Amino acid sequence: MKTYQVRISTSAETDFRDLVLFLLKNMSIEGTHRYITAMRNEIMSLSILADLYRTSSFADVLRYHAKARKMVSHNKKWMYIFHIDGDAVVVDRIRPAKLIKK
Repeated sequence: MKTYQVRISTSAETDFRDLVLFLLKNMSIEGTHRYITAMRNEIMSLSILADLYRTSSFADVLRYHAKARKMVSHNKKWMYIFHIDGDAVVVDRIRPAKLIKK
């Protein structure tokens, strides 16, 4: 099984930062920490799981990269949009799942 280095794009970093700020306004610090830790773990799991996801056929996903793939978060609220670039998985965006349509 191939392993990849996980890289986060500037856009995905911004998505993540905006989510943290939103959660801090609506949850406790401990709750936000648990939520964000779970998301980080999911993103880092792409280092070994990326090959399990095929290139998406959704136009809303492909607009971020021609060979974009998607992984849905554990609670089905978020979609991690990524692509494989050689030995790296590049997370392009972190988007609300309900906004991603075919």
